Amino acid sequence: MNSQLIQQEANCLSRFDRLPVKSEMLKIIAVLAAVSVVEAFDLGLIGQTVLILKQIWNLGPAETGLLATCSTIGVVIGTFACGFLSDRFGRKRVLFWAVFIFTIFTFVGPLFDNLYWVVAMRFLSGLGSGAVFPIPYLYISELVGAKQRGVTFAYCNSILVLSYVLPSSFGAWAMANFPLEIAWKLPFLIGGLPIVMLYFIHKYMPESPRWLLRHNRQSEAIALVERLESSMSIPHDPDYVDPSILSAVKESRSDSNPKAHWTMLFKPPYLSRTIVSYTMFSAALVFWYVVMVYAPTILTAKGFQMSSSVLMGGLMMAIGAIAGMVCGHLIEKYGRKPMYILFALLTAAASIALTLVESLSSWLVIGTILAFCGNALFSICKLYIAEQYPTELRGTGAGLGEATSRICGGVLATYFIAFLIASGNQHAVFWFLAICYFISTALLAIWGQETMGKRAVEMK
Repeated sequence: MNSQLIQQEANCLSRFDRLPVKSEMLKIIAVLAAVSVVEAFDLGLIGQTVLILKQIWNLGPAETGLLATCSTIGVVIGTFACGFLSDRFGRKRVLFWAVFIFTIFTFVGPLFDNLYWVVAMRFLSGLGSGAVFPIPYLYISELVGAKQRGVTFAYCNSILVLSYVLPSSFGAWAMANFPLEIAWKLPFLIGGLPIVMLYFIHKYMPESPRWLLRHNRQSEAIALVERLESSMSIPHDPDYVDPSILSAVKESRSDSNPKAHWTMLFKPPYLSRTIVSYTMFSAALVFWYVVMVYAPTILTAKGFQMSSSVLMGGLMMAIGAIAGMVCGHLIEKYGRKPMYILFALLTAAASIALTLVESLSSWLVIGTILAFCGNALFSICKLYIAEQYPTELRGTGAGLGEATSRICGGVLATYFIAFLIASGNQHAVFWFLAICYFISTALLAIWGQETMGKRAVEMK
């Protein structure tokens, strides 16, 4: 690559890095946040679906585990494919078609009162949801400057977490006002309506500028940065270059660099980063699925009414949204690594504490602490994975990371937990959760790198 093109790329990236998060940039982030809301509604259906169908269809632990994990299996495959597809075809195109897929198959999910039909539709919907999952934090890691990236992602992720209140609230209302045979279907029908989001994705979402540059589409990337600068009344400066960005671009464009391939994720220097970040996310997802899938079932077994259990599961997510916002500021001040260790250990301690108390009031207090700390970790894990790799590997690394983590935390662990709950040994669920966090914390402390303040182009 000649020096003029390197200078041009460095200029474009330098100008992106200094852009504040306002004006046109906020519109882009608002679309990403809206996609997260509709996706959360779709995935949040599963907890109440398991609770109701387990009762009215008399499901055993094997069938319950299948229903609880079917959408996650689709998510795993969709997420895995997203990494490769988004690196090859672009972030925007994958986002558009993924939203189309998950809304369509959610809408047709309740058409037949048959377990295997529901399982099949949830699996297909999961394919689309999985392909959506990595896209928002890929966009944020590649569009937002280093100084604002952590906070921006934390707020977007908090909106995602808070959105899980919607299916819980709607499900609780449906169960309180309709027979259970009808109540479980209504959220599915509502979940298909956000197909209208396709219009906003097409109209307002640009392609990732770093992806454009990596595919030698400099003119489109420059046009985007100029449009964003104009919306913020920032003068165009074709000569401005940050020296550290220029150095990183020269290195990444060097002929001595090997061509990016997914196998690089499992070779030095990326192997230790892959192991650490994937383990962190797997532990976080064990917590996530305990709350999202099994919290209503566990709370009902503790003596709460079914509708109250569903609603309280959603409120735990609302608590997590606040935690994510708080954590977003903390990770920009103190770093990703120390904050993960702190919140992971607090989550493990709260999990163990739940095995030692019996009263409902104690469960609510400790459960609130658990929800706060456990959900805060998602603001770190998703961003941390994207920050481990350079642009040419970021989509593949993040997509494969989410897929692998969901196999471990969302499929294998979730299926196993169904049998723990069926045996009546709920304490084992929380000990299992605590052990997962102890392992991930140890690996991060030993091998994890700090990525606070690194520009996207410097992640190599």
